[in-house]
Amino acid sequence: MELLTTPCGRIVNPPDVAAGSHFLSSLYKHARAMEDIMSSHPNVAVIDRMTQAIVENDRETLSRIFTEDMVFHGRGPVPFAGDHYGVDGLLAALGTVFELTDGDVKLEQLFCLAEDEWGTEWEHAVFGRNGQTLEMNDAFVYRFDDGRIREMWFIAAGPAEAASFWA
Repeated sequence: MELLTTPCGRIVNPPDVAAGSHFLSSLYKHARAMEDIMSSHPNVAVIDRMTQAIVENDRETLSRIFTEDMVFHGRGPVPFAGDHYGVDGLLAALGTVFELTDGDVKLEQLFCLAEDEWGTEWEHAVFGRNGQTLEMNDAFVYRFDDGRIREMWFIAAGPAEAASFWA
């Protein structure tokens, strides 16, 4: 069985709990509880809006989401490793990935949680380049200041061959 999810893991096709399976019923209840936790904090909505604005290259929305002195820290076997400043730095760093892959990027947000000053997200990413595929799990950590993102850490958990994929 494959559960299709939206950002923050919201289930699109819930299992048929009426079928009587205790496992499916408890899985569904657990997923609903996680959905309530993941979708209840306003910083989760900010993270979701940020992701959409990045995909759409919407600088105006990003400038409202990030503080003026925002820093994006890229860590791991990725072509944009290092520190990048402001919306322009973030988009330039992430643009490198889209350029190297000719846009062959698939992202699935597995979960997203937040509290007053912090947010975190775990995603599964699949990249295509030169006939090869790279799958990675990535963590994002966000530090908020008055409802806006001040710092963003990207930590790539790629396999050993990730560095050569980007070379």
